Amino acid sequence: MSKKISAIILNYKHPEDTIHCIQALMKADMGQSLDYYIVDNSPDAEVEKEFKKKFPKVHYISSPTNPGFAAGNNKAIRKGLKSGCEYFLIINPDATVNHRFFVPLLRHFKDKSVGIVAPTVYHTQKGKKIYGLEGKVDWKYAKPEHRNLSKVKNLGPITAEFVTFACVLISKDTFKKAGLLDEGYFMYFEDVDYCLSAGKEGKKIILDPSVIVSHCTSSSFKKPTQKLFISFKSHLRFIKKWLPTTKRLIPYLYALMTYPYLYLLWTYHGIKYRNV
Repeated sequence: MSKKISAIILNYKHPEDTIHCIQALMKADMGQSLDYYIVDNSPDAEVEKEFKKKFPKVHYISSPTNPGFAAGNNKAIRKGLKSGCEYFLIINPDATVNHRFFVPLLRHFKDKSVGIVAPTVYHTQKGKKIYGLEGKVDWKYAKPEHRNLSKVKNLGPITAEFVTFACVLISKDTFKKAGLLDEGYFMYFEDVDYCLSAGKEGKKIILDPSVIVSHCTSSSFKKPTQKLFISFKSHLRFIKKWLPTTKRLIPYLYALMTYPYLYLLWTYHGIKYRNV
């Protein structure tokens, strides 16, 4: 299967995760034939030397400032498109693939209407196993809802409204029809937004439960509450972009009530656990 694939890893202050992610990808089926891109949103001279020493053939792209998830990945996507890449893997540095990865996911693209394919994303939370599958939008609140299971029994492919971009394969044709990721989202909601855009262009989104990727969910935030403001702004953009004016009131009210509540709740628990 001679397909030109680019793997894009967005690094932000987690070089160890980025290195581990690439090492796992290189051990995967087809991993040695990929074009690798590290987009560094937190460039550091010593870290850059380390990346280039360990991976001399990897394309290193430095961002003097942190432009966010969408804009960072778009830097590599543009270069990949110019080089003739057919498929793009976007993967978080704290995600780890197994050997069985590319071949089963790429099979779905035999259907030319398929534009986006994602694996199951596995992580543990409070000692419990969680398998993250596909999602759908609750349009009453413009709220993306991810389907999470403790066990995956049905391993057949699922046609989805959206999948997470913690690990995802996207075809060149999809980028040509739906454009690049919306850089108006600094972080959060850009994956849901892009899947909806691809769907509008007639592209199917597939979740393959038989392929599992582990995700450690490392954080680039000093405080968990810092991500709430970014998510709030992204949610407002999502509402404005995807709903007509007459249907925005309830989603806006929901966002205006939910995020302050979460901030107070998370702050309370943070103080509580620090004092234990």
